[in-house]
Amino acid sequence: MIAILIFAIAYIAIASEKFPRHWVALLGGGILVVSGVMSLNDAFSYVSWETLGLLAGMFLLVSILQEAGFFSWLAMTAVRKVNYHPTMLFVALVAMAAFLAMFMDSITVMLFLTALTVQLTRLLKIDPVPVVIAEVCAANTGGSATLVGDPPNVILGTTLGFTFPDFVTHTGPIAIIAAFILLGIFYLINRKALRGAHAALDEKTIAEIEAFHKEELHAHLTRVGLIGFSAAVFLLVFHIPLSEWSGLHINAAVAALVPAGLALIFLRDGNIKKILLKVDGESILFFGGLFVLIGGLEKVNVFEALAGSLAGMAETNPSGFVMALHWGPGLLSGIVDNVPLALAMSYVLKDLSAIPGMPALGLMVWSLALGVDIGGNLTPIGASANVVAYSYMEHHHGTIGWKRWLGLAVPATLVVMLVASLLIFLKGQIGWY
Repeated sequence: MIAILIFAIAYIAIASEKFPRHWVALLGGGILVVSGVMSLNDAFSYVSWETLGLLAGMFLLVSILQEAGFFSWLAMTAVRKVNYHPTMLFVALVAMAAFLAMFMDSITVMLFLTALTVQLTRLLKIDPVPVVIAEVCAANTGGSATLVGDPPNVILGTTLGFTFPDFVTHTGPIAIIAAFILLGIFYLINRKALRGAHAALDEKTIAEIEAFHKEELHAHLTRVGLIGFSAAVFLLVFHIPLSEWSGLHINAAVAALVPAGLALIFLRDGNIKKILLKVDGESILFFGGLFVLIGGLEKVNVFEALAGSLAGMAETNPSGFVMALHWGPGLLSGIVDNVPLALAMSYVLKDLSAIPGMPALGLMVWSLALGVDIGGNLTPIGASANVVAYSYMEHHHGTIGWKRWLGLAVPATLVVMLVASLLIFLKGQIGWY
């Protein structure tokens, strides 16, 4: 009861967003130790150091590229390639959100993309709200394609033993199809405004946009960041065969931390402090505390009991249970943070997979991952990227309001979740998981 009570209070505090979530998670984990629910050794054993190492390495590499101005340059290059055509610009920004989120934290993607979108739409005299919401939905959907794309995938993959190629193979095609559908839906919503902006586009507007974005790439930082990032992705894809061939233990954390550490060595002293300060340390602390909080529930066998209660449904109707894993947590992730939800469910799936007659673990993981990643689009607090974009818009554009977010995001998200669930069902029927 103590473990459940502490977890519930911490969860409510995190969901309220009135307190720094990393302090809430760390404090909750500390109380579990002090109250005797678990020992200090237990607490450390429940932390997935592989997950934290993977996040730390990728955050560091992304920070290098961010400091180099690479992302702003990439976005503006795309803008220039489509010659500032509003419709093509809309497609480019939304597609970029989905693609970049496949390889880096969607929070980082939305940090720079929201700021750029607000500036561009203001000059083109387009309402930025539907464009930014489309980008957020695309980022969360695209992030479901890979192991490192969305935090829930990092947790599910490292906790349950699935690799980067596993996610690319199984959730990747579905995520790409879902992203294209999202793009089509949001284009239909915005087509009238985009056509109006195209009619009003002139040389003066283009000159104003160029005047806003004259930043140049930092060549050395870009070179170091791209080499490090490419090396990390390569190691994440091939770390298992490389481990078998070399005899070295190369896991996901090593795959990210080694390129990140080597990249730091090649940085000049003046850049290192700036880059380290840009690393999202609060998220790493939050994950660490969260592992201890969830570990407290595992310690007192909460997930084992939950798995036992779900086993009957899974055994009598396997396909229905796999669909329930997609829709139940998926809809719930629109209300609560999908990170602790994914971590809690990873323990449930681990216990379920040990029971004979259950659906394949892989199929359950793909269904859950796509559900919580895409379902996070539903509300402004469904995922961290949503909170970042919503807060920026509130400060730099004006009030959005939940009603408008729900009106734009909910229909598109439900359509995409339906398509994803049908594709998951098809995977189960043909045995491809």
